[in-house]
Amino acid sequence: MAGLFCGVLLRAAGWEVEIFERAGEELASRGAGIATHQSLYDAFHAAGIQLRPEMGVHSQGRRVFAPDGSLLCTCEMPQLMTSWGFIYRFLRQQFPDGTYHNGYTLESLTQTDTQVEARFSNGEVRRGDWLIGADGTRSSVRACVAPAIEARYCGYFGWRGLVDEARLSPAVLQQLSGHFALNPADHGHLLGYMVAGPDDDLRPGHRWYNWGWYRRADAASLREHLTGTDGQYYPQGIPHPLIRPELVAVLREQAARELAPCIQAAIAETPRPFLQAIYEVESSRMVFGRVALIGDAAFTARPHVGLGVSKAAEDATLLATALTRGTVGQWESERLRFGHAAVAWGQRLGSYIETPRAEDPSQRAEAVRNRRPEVLMAETAAHEPTRYLQLDRY
Repeated sequence: MAGLFCGVLLRAAGWEVEIFERAGEELASRGAGIATHQSLYDAFHAAGIQLRPEMGVHSQGRRVFAPDGSLLCTCEMPQLMTSWGFIYRFLRQQFPDGTYHNGYTLESLTQTDTQVEARFSNGEVRRGDWLIGADGTRSSVRACVAPAIEARYCGYFGWRGLVDEARLSPAVLQQLSGHFALNPADHGHLLGYMVAGPDDDLRPGHRWYNWGWYRRADAASLREHLTGTDGQYYPQGIPHPLIRPELVAVLREQAARELAPCIQAAIAETPRPFLQAIYEVESSRMVFGRVALIGDAAFTARPHVGLGVSKAAEDATLLATALTRGTVGQWESERLRFGHAAVAWGQRLGSYIETPRAEDPSQRAEAVRNRRPEVLMAETAAHEPTRYLQLDRY
């Protein structure tokens, strides 16, 4: 997503751009729900893209459910909830097929004062004025220019799912539709909201309900969950069809014990839940000669902040301007500040899910605060993130 934003924006500014994607096929089916922010819309406008009248499903506010289904608290927070695939497809249409290349794995790069050379595993070599590493948490570009910066496992993973709203009863839909739902549980919490359905269908009755349940897990438990039906361990992420049925059965049993009935129903009707191990990345630099890192390749904040796509869009928007004006150093300084603040906010919000450190009283205090329903409701994927980023600390 960060690469597409950057490519579209740079083309709009008059640059010649090619995108080299690791995956051997289009990415449109990947990911699930995302929250939107003003920076996302600013990126579209900066690229001269005419937005569709509807970019997602409107959520009126927040509801926090207790395990018995009663409401612990509510608040008004109008927000547009969309999906990764929806935004990806919309952006992909703006970038020419002839300059978007699938199945390119970066092996190495070299650079001079004026040029970057990239070598790919298929033997091809490409050269350009700049190379933008927009290749995610497990960035190959970052591994070349800053190998010491690695993704850190946060001590928990997320079960996630998309379920056709037509599979949910009217009573369940009445509780879930039109709101961002949250459900505190043992060692974690669940969230959910409506997103566009197949073929980006936004009509009621044709949408998906998107949910994610974060659960504490040590390294051994994570390995068990990332070991597939074929007996193979997938540390970079397990393919959805290979998730073992017995683990899904345990998920549904845990939901029946710990979650509100309406949330249980959504999980029970999800045909194929999938897994996401929670990692974070924090870079000390974003520019390495004529190589720049953006999006999750530079900073991966925990998903509670809901900033992944919006941060990538803002990185790309500002970088496109900086490359054109020759102010890349200033861009790096500003985005480092934002990235550090986003990672720290995610750490605060996830502090009660990860295993507490007995020697760290500040973490314990943070954990107590952030497991309170009213804090969970107000700060998770907040509509106005600048209220919580604490940028003045960086």
